[in-house]
Amino acid sequence: MPAVPDPFYSNMSEHYIVTLDQGHLKIYGERVAPGQFTPGLQQVQAMDFPLGKRNYTERDTDQAGRFSSSKNQAASPGAPAKGARAGMSIDERLPMQREEVRRRARELADQIEHFFQQHPDASWDYAAGPELNGTVLEMISPALRQRLRRSVAKDLVNQRVDEVRAHFAGI
Repeated sequence: MPAVPDPFYSNMSEHYIVTLDQGHLKIYGERVAPGQFTPGLQQVQAMDFPLGKRNYTERDTDQAGRFSSSKNQAASPGAPAKGARAGMSIDERLPMQREEVRRRARELADQIEHFFQQHPDASWDYAAGPELNGTVLEMISPALRQRLRRSVAKDLVNQRVDEVRAHFAGI
């Protein structure tokens, strides 16, 4: 027996709102109930990325190759002095942090691409915090970027559905 469309919702043209942060991706479908003019939102996909919420240094298991962050000289070359903090120099941390953000953005962009491959004619709106907004958009294919209606540099992933909708109404 063929699938029967949901009689409560009609959908003339598909439109979605994508919200994301480092650890979450939520996609809402815009739906218009019969007899209504204002579309409502229905969550159609949600994904969690637990590594996205952890600090990039939490995975470090050993101190090999790190520079001492203390001004005290070590007793032997390469060995931290007793009581000295061993850690990464600023020169090591910044590229590592940028790389982690880039990897997370790539993973999020891939998931967005995958979703919209299944919805080839759908348009979409997008919201992500300033750190990820442009980075993820740069990693999205040009064809999918052309279907993007609006982008908001704000983290809305933990907002109520009506608040998410309000950020895109009237833009």
